[in-house]
Amino acid sequence: MPADELIEPASAPPDGIVADLIEIAPPESSAYFFDVDGTLLELRRRPEEVVADEHLRGLLTRLQAAAGGAVALVSGRSITDLDRIFDPLTLPSAGLHGADIRFPDGSRRTARADLMDEVRPLVAAFTASHDGIWLEDKGATLAVHFRERPELAGEVLAFLSHFQQGRDLAVQEGKMVVELKSAAHDKGTAIKTLLAQKPFEGRRPIFVGDDLTDEHGFAEVQRSGGIAIRVGVPDIPTQARLHMPDPSYLRERLRELAAHHLVIG
Repeated sequence: MPADELIEPASAPPDGIVADLIEIAPPESSAYFFDVDGTLLELRRRPEEVVADEHLRGLLTRLQAAAGGAVALVSGRSITDLDRIFDPLTLPSAGLHGADIRFPDGSRRTARADLMDEVRPLVAAFTASHDGIWLEDKGATLAVHFRERPELAGEVLAFLSHFQQGRDLAVQEGKMVVELKSAAHDKGTAIKTLLAQKPFEGRRPIFVGDDLTDEHGFAEVQRSGGIAIRVGVPDIPTQARLHMPDPSYLRERLRELAAHHLVIG
């Protein structure tokens, strides 16, 4: 499937809620991939307000040890921002919807930010001309947030979609945000790339996300024989076949998973 081809979501909601992860995703054979906003952590009004507490950082550290290192973050945020949120914990990460990947050995593969040079001033001018929306310039992606002006969703989407014509760019919709990004990368390509690397290689992929930005990731892990879990009320079509109600529920299931490994490990 071309990276910029939209995945047609399943017509049915997820099959059921995940009561626990111990049986379906044991650490000794699983590779864990987590979205951040709305998944590991609750959504906030502004991206800079999101910070992981010591409890969550410790939980991910224990899970990483239990899984032989096979834990990664897969986010629309930049890797720099992910490091801010989880400081001092540093994990293998795919940022900017897969345009920037930090591998387990610390090496990086980053898409060119100059793809946005032509359109950046135009997008900046558009956001400046509309009260209540704002531009988050991530370098290789441009995100226009409209949480305070939801009635502008259609106008924002139409404006950014115009830039796909004749360029290697794609539009990614999310919760109260639309992003312009490289058409060559998405969360599915990021997970596929990391699955070819040790310690992820040969393990069953588990991807947990919450948004339209995660659908390519859901499809990829299920093509690879893994499990896709969507966080949030299952009220929209999704590729994921399982779900959890909210981030606090996910954190509790992860706590149980890590505690179980300590008991039997």
